[in-house]
Amino acid sequence: MSKEEKYILVSLEDEKSKKIAESISNKTARKILDYLSSKEDAGAEEISKALKIPLPTVDYNLKNLKKSGLIEAKQFVWSQKGKRVILYKIAKKLIIIAPKFSDIKKELKNIIPLVGITAVISVIIQYLTRPQTLFQGTKSVTESTLAESSLAFEASRAAPTVIQQAPAYGLYFFLGALFIITIYFLIKIIRQKD
Repeated sequence: MSKEEKYILVSLEDEKSKKIAESISNKTARKILDYLSSKEDAGAEEISKALKIPLPTVDYNLKNLKKSGLIEAKQFVWSQKGKRVILYKIAKKLIIIAPKFSDIKKELKNIIPLVGITAVISVIIQYLTRPQTLFQGTKSVTESTLAESSLAFEASRAAPTVIQQAPAYGLYFFLGALFIITIYFLIKIIRQKD
């Protein structure tokens, strides 16, 4: 079950703000809202009879009110004639209309591919800058004489395998790019608030 939001946040530029304004300015929609505020839930036919408004007009206004988020389809029941009846209720949400606001989720969706590309480039850089491994003392005991094998054993103990540690250039690249992306994102959000 998804968590129900307690508010409707819209921008003046958003299409949903237009739907809300149309619904609130419509006299029939306001009557329906008023009726639903006094009832727990009601179907379109019940609203039509109670308000003496034609059923198609009620259906039209209910669809618009639902699109705007002012009402919700609570559940459905079966009528005596076997028809499915949707019950509507008032959406108990605050409506917040902001002149401008940054859609952070949208901005993050734009940045995620950039972070992914940066990660791939970092892996490529790390792969290309990896050190070559050097091994010493790899002479086989079975191919040499006993004296040579003891010398080879002593040489391998004296000169163990040398593995060079290289700086993690790929990691440095990724962290630097991530830092720059974060700074860019913060600057963009600050500019949008102004």
